[in-house]
Amino acid sequence: MIPMDIDTLYPLVTEAIRKAEVLEELGAPGARDAYLNVSLLEEQIARLIPASDEAGAIARRGAIGAAIDAREFQRAEELIAQYSIEIPLDAPLRRDLEELKSEAENQRVQEAHHLSVLFPAAFARYGGAAIQQFVLAFHDQGAPLPIR
Repeated sequence: MIPMDIDTLYPLVTEAIRKAEVLEELGAPGARDAYLNVSLLEEQIARLIPASDEAGAIARRGAIGAAIDAREFQRAEELIAQYSIEIPLDAPLRRDLEELKSEAENQRVQEAHHLSVLFPAAFARYGGAAIQQFVLAFHDQGAPLPIR
């Protein structure tokens, strides 16, 4: 991957955010992928700007929040762990990261519960992660079977 400078990344992330929000509003397939793209771009910005800078803090929040919106909870938790190491214990960003961590955990639990209610036999047989992967793949393809 070619490293990008901040002047290139800002317009890219702005456009990616707009696209993700529109796709989400439309309920369109691809919204999850669009939010993942936002998360990846915000992560690149976070690599270039320190957490002590307001823009760096915003990029870190954005990378995690977009990962949650993409339903990539493991990615969100990994970013939280990575960014928590950089931040002093008393920093406001640390509190925000804890709130985002709680949000990711809550959404993961809610989604697992929802899937266990909708698909109890499949959930019991294959587990929540497999069912979630199937449901997301089915939704993202935007058309009836076969799933890619």
